[in-house]
Amino acid sequence: MPDALPTTDTLPRHTPERSCVACRRKRSQAEFVRVTRQDGVWAVQTGNRSGRGAYVCSDSPTCWQDKKLRRAFGAQAAQVAAQLLERQPVERQKSAQS
Repeated sequence: MPDALPTTDTLPRHTPERSCVACRRKRSQAEFVRVTRQDGVWAVQTGNRSGRGAYVCSDSPTCWQDKKLRRAFGAQAAQVAAQLLERQPVERQKSAQS
């Protein structure tokens, strides 16, 4: 007979894992920026997001290149890349304040 069942204190906490649409690297969900599709337009949004989404590495500017994003976002890849590049200074300011 097995010993006592593991309790919630002993089980490791589940962390959601996602993969980047540009580099295909798997990481925890917190390390990504989510791009959401609403009304046929892909956009980088913060806060609560609903609808179809894709994840891009938040700390890797090489993943933000138009060419790498084209597979996931098609003709809108250039717009998504521009939004990610605009977001970069905001992310650095937040991390510097922490």
